[in-house]
Amino acid sequence: MSGPPPVDASDTPARPETGPQKRIESDVNGDSTADCNREGTSDRNADADSNAADDRPTRRRVLASVAAVGAGLPLAGCGGIGTTGTDTEGDTATETASSPTDTSPGRGPAPSVIGPWPQARADAANTGVAAGTGPLSSPSVRWTTASAGTIGAAVGVGGEADSSADHTGAFVVAEDGRVAAVDAAGEERWTATVDAAQFPPAVGSGRVVVPERERLVVLDAATGQHQRTIDLPGGILYAPTVVGSHAFVGTFSGGVVAVDLATGETRWQAGEPSRSYPPVVVDGVAYVTARRWGTDETGGSESGASDDAGVFAALDTETGDRRWSVPLDGNPTAPPGYHDGVVYCGTHRGHVYAVDAATGETRWRETVGDWVTRGPTAAADGVCVVVLGEGPVKLAHDGSVTWRSTIDAGTNPVLDSDVALFGTNAGVVAVGRDDGEVRWRGETDAPVRFDVQVADGVAYAGDQYGTVLAFDVDTGDRRWEFPFRPKTMSGPVVGPRTVAGGNRDGGTYDLLATDGLELSRIGSVGGPSLTPVFLGDEPGSSRETLLSGGGDGVFNRVRTIDYGDSPTTDLQPTPTPTATPGPDEPTATRTPHIDFPQPEQLWGTSLDVDPRSPLTYADGVAYVGTAEGIAAVDARDGDLRLRRDLGAVVSGAPAVQSDRVFVATRAGRLLALGTGGTGDSNLAEASVQWEVSLDAPVRAGPAVADGAVVVASESGRVASYTVDGDHRWEQTLDGEIYGGAATTSERVFVGTSVGEVVALDRTDGSVAWRASAEGAVHGTPAVGGAGDGERETVYVGDHAGTLSAFAGASGDVRWRLSLGQWVDAPPAIGHGAVFVADQTGRVYAVVG
Repeated sequence: MSGPPPVDASDTPARPETGPQKRIESDVNGDSTADCNREGTSDRNADADSNAADDRPTRRRVLASVAAVGAGLPLAGCGGIGTTGTDTEGDTATETASSPTDTSPGRGPAPSVIGPWPQARADAANTGVAAGTGPLSSPSVRWTTASAGTIGAAVGVGGEADSSADHTGAFVVAEDGRVAAVDAAGEERWTATVDAAQFPPAVGSGRVVVPERERLVVLDAATGQHQRTIDLPGGILYAPTVVGSHAFVGTFSGGVVAVDLATGETRWQAGEPSRSYPPVVVDGVAYVTARRWGTDETGGSESGASDDAGVFAALDTETGDRRWSVPLDGNPTAPPGYHDGVVYCGTHRGHVYAVDAATGETRWRETVGDWVTRGPTAAADGVCVVVLGEGPVKLAHDGSVTWRSTIDAGTNPVLDSDVALFGTNAGVVAVGRDDGEVRWRGETDAPVRFDVQVADGVAYAGDQYGTVLAFDVDTGDRRWEFPFRPKTMSGPVVGPRTVAGGNRDGGTYDLLATDGLELSRIGSVGGPSLTPVFLGDEPGSSRETLLSGGGDGVFNRVRTIDYGDSPTTDLQPTPTPTATPGPDEPTATRTPHIDFPQPEQLWGTSLDVDPRSPLTYADGVAYVGTAEGIAAVDARDGDLRLRRDLGAVVSGAPAVQSDRVFVATRAGRLLALGTGGTGDSNLAEASVQWEVSLDAPVRAGPAVADGAVVVASESGRVASYTVDGDHRWEQTLDGEIYGGAATTSERVFVGTSVGEVVALDRTDGSVAWRASAEGAVHGTPAVGGAGDGERETVYVGDHAGTLSAFAGASGDVRWRLSLGQWVDAPPAIGHGAVFVADQTGRVYAVVG
């Protein structure tokens, strides 16, 4: 998700609600657009089972806003062809939907997994157990780095037409597709899930409109019930402008599109193939800013249109006919502003235009700085914009500057009462509309990247950690906060030399295990990435390769960058250990900047699947849960070996043992698929051998060991079955279970939402011991030193931001270490350390 357009909450025409762009603007001249789109999906990787003073945007940072990716690797949203998934969860498996590409022999020997914790749950059986152990006492943070990414939240509010109790408060969209309605007291009214939310929702006429990559999802504002989905293949730029039952949508390549929200029909489309921002609508006219503006009758660019310039236009809202257009000297950077018969826009050349709304005559053009990044927002007392590297600027209606502010504003100005509100790296800032002086600051845990929303004297803001906060507009007092974070998140995996994991912002991070130095970001930058797998370069080789994938269906296998040494002994505390981060501000390990070469790609492919789980590797094949069931990719060449429709989402890592694959679905079913063998067997013939119905959805994959399958459901029920599907035992615990079960030869370990870690006897499910964490436990436990009564240790993270170690035999607390924010990812064990990620996107190496 990303940045925004302007709103005057006290003087408001119909206009879009926006956030930072998800498609990346990245050209050395600052004038062209790399049309790569970030796409998030809900419940991915369920097994998962920086210096604020220097964060003000600069031209260099804007131009370099896309991360470096390995040469030749496909980019999500560019090279990827990710399919639209469904959250429809049926009751039976469909046996006819697999599509393998090649089942012939001769692929060559299968690579082996390498490293102490090479995949999401340690091994293909999802046991969550390592032979080695992490620290047994005196824990400290050896290093920490922000590499795992975050899931931000954006807010929309209704207007006067949506003033009923069911439509008031805030409507929240998270980048992973979760949607919620929150009432004026901060209590959740309803939740829903869409596939790939990108921008803040638009709210109007009893509807919540959620933009996805190339479609709008329309929900009922009172209930959250899905009304319809409207396809818009031009790619959506920001949230639409909603007026009555109509939505006016700016697109990346389709101009402006007007759609009927009641029927889903397209009423008109204008300006194709321009990149257009959503318009401001006033009195039957849609005022729009665009990067390009269509073609003439010969197919050439219209006069005044180019990739280096923009256009300002007025369209009839009934027909889409153009009333007037004005060429701009640069690209517009946000939707326009309107007040009292004048429309305003800003450009990346640093100019602000004032144009007569009726005639299209330019009244004035003023230079206010290097680059207008946000705004304009117009009202009776003037026009506010944000200038790159400087801050907010207010102009009078004659174009003269009345004041400048130096706050690090990153969103469009939102005007209400006597203040202008901005999102910043530290929260929400209100400055006086008369003088630009700071009236109050509302702190948040993370930057606010989307426009602040105002309704009924309350300012709502969502931060990049997924927390929504409500502030009193007049005083800045915090009324409430609403954490809207995923139930679980993906954790790291550990190879011989490096530590890797899926980044929520896209790509697979790869860190040097000894000091946390990030060597590369591999693969897609278009959406959350899956938990990867460490494989040897070839059979018997210890040279690392990473098999990774993204939520867009793009998969890669690369050789990791050959830099740094593998740990030869257990990692030890540094001479001056990294300070244990406090709850509000984790401490980053400073590392030198090194320009590494690009990782060497072995293969890259884009497959027609919608991945939802970590990867599980066995016998040359990587299995992944999808929006419909399960798929399998050959690790040697990237061929799709299996795609099976099971009628429901599989968000937990599949478990593999011998010739069976075990999966659990969000519809609450446990299934065993027979693969007909291993290696080069024909996975297209994989069939459901048995299935059982569970009592609730399952987020994390099952574990299988010694002839038994163990699965934990959200109801708090842990059940064990034979590998042939016969019921062995079950145990119901207090609270919900969102992670999976770690399984040793004697015990089954799980964590619960009521903050308990529970050990069950593997033979009959009886409770062996219970221990208290510091907060709710949503991740799968990790077990080190299994079988060694004195050293066996269970490592668990919790919602209090604490990593705890319990004696496996007794449940006694060995140690606790505060890491700051929610630790919902499963820990990984290797090199004498525990590696874990938290909800702020930080990865930690904890040693003893």
